[in-house]
Amino acid sequence: MQRFKNILINLSLRDEEASVLQWSGAVARLGESENITALHTWDPIDIPDELRARYPWLLEPGQEASSKRMDSLLAEHLQVPSATAVNRIIKQGSSLGEVLTIAETGKVDLVVCGRSDDDVYLSERLARKAPCSVLSVPPSAPSKFHRVLVPIDFSSFSTQALEIAIAFAFSAGADLTLMHAFKVPRGEAKAVTTRPEIVTEFAEIHEARLNKLIASMDTRGVKISTQVVASSSTPAAVNDVVEAGNHLVIIGCRGRHAIYATLLGSTAEAILHGCPVPVVAVKSKTAGRDILAALRNN
Repeated sequence: MQRFKNILINLSLRDEEASVLQWSGAVARLGESENITALHTWDPIDIPDELRARYPWLLEPGQEASSKRMDSLLAEHLQVPSATAVNRIIKQGSSLGEVLTIAETGKVDLVVCGRSDDDVYLSERLARKAPCSVLSVPPSAPSKFHRVLVPIDFSSFSTQALEIAIAFAFSAGADLTLMHAFKVPRGEAKAVTTRPEIVTEFAEIHEARLNKLIASMDTRGVKISTQVVASSSTPAAVNDVVEAGNHLVIIGCRGRHAIYATLLGSTAEAILHGCPVPVVAVKSKTAGRDILAALRNN
């Protein structure tokens, strides 16, 4: 867990973000993080003067009120090592723009954000565009985890995710599940062998590949199990495995070239959108920074 030394937390200051702070604290404790920055931004709201007096609660809270609210949430829900410095930033602007501006400096290893109904798309856009790894936390997600799930497609991106997953599992004393979902080719209907036979053969081959991958890694003594699933939808298969008792999903972000590694693959994006537990989208810290300014406009 030495990778996540500098953590940036995006906060809207809602009560449901307690889980975001609890997960941030858990990562900080596991990785002995050096710095945590809590960020709250707001966009100006155009409210007719005639309605300001009637509906004052529609106005964004001022700097002082936001600061008090942030201090209260941090004191109640963020538990970090005594050596971890906690910084606060409160400013006007867009959450996406401000997070990317800070992350672009290269001084952020992990962005932590919520994934409620109100900000699920912000969570996806941060995971898509940030030049560092992103932890997306759904409301009320327990910050203690006993099993970590890593979907594997045998690319270098999923191998990188596996390295991070091993670090998470080792630091937390958790178990690890590697899963691979595969589709049965359409031509199987014309084959002499039956569909169950083809599925079994495919599963055996992919199981052997998973075991070979495990043998090539320093697993640090983490207990690892494998699961191979025949499915037309990898995100649906991931959700099924999650419901069987996995508490954290770690996925690799991919692209055809390193410069595009800020972009999520469609499978990773679908997992991030629909997964009921926290998801870490793993990226190489420096990948894609050259095109970050262009990505902001999409």
